[in-house]
Order: sequence, then C-alpha cells, then structure tokens
Amino acid sequence: MKAVRLLFLAVFSLAILFAQSADTRIALQDLLDALADPEVAKVPQLSDSILRNGIQFDLKDEVLGKILDAGRQGKRDPKEMATLITVALSACQDCRARYLTPMSLEELQTLLKRFTPEAVSREVRARGVTGLEMSGATANVLRAWGAKEDLIAFLVPDDKIPTIPLQPPYQMAPLSRAQEYDPAAKEGWLRISAELAPSSQTEFFFKHNALFVKPLQGEEPKQVQAYFNKPAPRNKTAEFIDAECGLESPAIACGQEAKDEKRGGLRSVLPKNTKSKAALIEYSYAAPDGDGRAGFQITVANPEKTAQKYSVYLRWRVLDSPKPPPPSLGGKGGKR
Repeated sequence: MKAVRLLFLAVFSLAILFAQSADTRIALQDLLDALADPEVAKVPQLSDSILRNGIQFDLKDEVLGKILDAGRQGKRDPKEMATLITVALSACQDCRARYLTPMSLEELQTLLKRFTPEAVSREVRARGVTGLEMSGATANVLRAWGAKEDLIAFLVPDDKIPTIPLQPPYQMAPLSRAQEYDPAAKEGWLRISAELAPSSQTEFFFKHNALFVKPLQGEEPKQVQAYFNKPAPRNKTAEFIDAECGLESPAIACGQEAKDEKRGGLRSVLPKNTKSKAALIEYSYAAPDGDGRAGFQITVANPEKTAQKYSVYLRWRVLDSPKPPPPSLGGKGGKR
C-alpha cells in the first residue's frame, strides 16, 4: 500500500512539474484514490494540481457522487471538497461546453422565476436561447414570464419582427437593408426604383420593415428594388412626423422645387411648370395600427405612353413635439 501511495504522489508531482508532457490531466481513479487516503495528499494540493493540469473526465452526476464518497471516506473537510469540485468544474471541458450551449425556452422561463433580471440577462447574452420565433406574440409571452424590456429587445429585436402582410391586392415587394442600416438613426429614409408600365399608377406601402405594392391603374411595376435605413415610425401620429417625398428620376422633388396642394389628406407633388393637373407622385402617412406599426403610402403615376423607370425617395424624422397647426386661410375675422 505504501508503494502505491508513493507512486501516486510521484504521478501528481510529475504532473505539476512537467506540464509539457503528452497528457498531464488528472485521471478520475487517481483523484478518487488520493481523496480516500488522507496520507496521499491534502485537498488543497489536489485542487492546485487540477487547476494546473486539468482533468480527463466529465463531471456528470455519477462522477460527482464518487468524488463525494471518496471525500467522506478520507474524512475530508467539506469546505475544501467544495473548493475542489468548483475547481474541477472550471477545468471540465465537457462541462463548459454544456454551460455555454443555448438555453431552451423552458429553461429561460425557469430562470426568470428564480434569478434576478440582471443575472438572467447576463446568462442569456452569454448563451443565447433556442426556439425563439421573431414575432410580437413571442415578445408578449416573454413579458408574461417576467422578462424586462431590455432582455426582450435583445432576444426579439423589434426591427427584426416580420411585418404582417397586407391584404390582396397588395403584394410584398423586395426591400433590403442599406449598408448604413441603423434602427437608432435620427432620420429615416427609403429609396425605391421601379419600371412603371405606360399610363399606369402604382401604390407603394412602406410599413415597419416591409414594402408592399399594388397597381391602381394599368399593369403592375417591374424591376422593383428598394432600400431603407431604419423601420418606419411606431406609435407616432402624423403630428409628430416631418417627412418629404419625391422623384429623383425624372428629376422632380419636394420643397422649393415643387408646388404643393392639399387633397384629401394626401400631399400632392407636382413638377415645376407642369401642364398636367394630375400629380406624378403623392404620399400620405398611415396612422399606427393595433400593434403601433405606422407607415407611408406612396403613389407614383407614369403618364407617358411608354414604360418609364422612376426612382422615389422618402425621408422622415420623428419630432419631439407635435407640429403646429397650419395657419388659417382667412385673415382677421376668418374672411379674405
């Protein structure tokens, strides 16, 4: 027995002093033998050896039970045993892999009941969560479980929640995120290019993070391409939206380059010195729906007898305070 102890001490000493050998990790049976016999080594020495060299075994329930039994057999100090197990867990390759695997929805729900929001947030950010559907319903479920808004925003970012498709005859059109995409940008913009059929009129509806299109007159547009830098406003009425829209090709724009008319809540943009009474482009702000999703409706007309390619731009800002009402048309006393 004495020879076995001396051999075991020699193995541990070599593991500590010659870490560059092929595999100096501590084997399970060597650790159990050392714990069961207090004359072989002290627990802090074993912990130090594990810390330096690692272990060859996985710390499953059965293995942990054997380690605890060996510690009881050797009448080891429970506090020192606790430290040894903690060190072994940190040195366990398979254990670390298990700890870093994404958690399930069931595990997340359990953690939200037991841990502080800060602790849950740290673990979720380190591990992630599997089985999450990017939807408003998922966000509401997380709220019901007690998740805080910052955790919900991390797991289910609002700008990644798909937009519910509009009813036909609307069809979803291609919409890509621009290279400078930033949901926190102060100013939002949308650019659409499309080939419009002769004598046609087309409506584009930009809502949240999706673009829809429907022909109002003539054939549907072709070669539609669109980019945006942030989602459309949410939970904001028209009084808080400062927007402009226009055509880049043909060269028609809003502001000083155009004549504006108010018609049925739509802002009509006419090219300068135009002889046509019909607007080539008009747009309106669509009020938020039940989920707070707002958007912009843009109508583009091609009065030409041949197909034309148009490039539309939209820019908007969300104001801190509502815009003042338009001035009265009738001066003093409401008369002109």
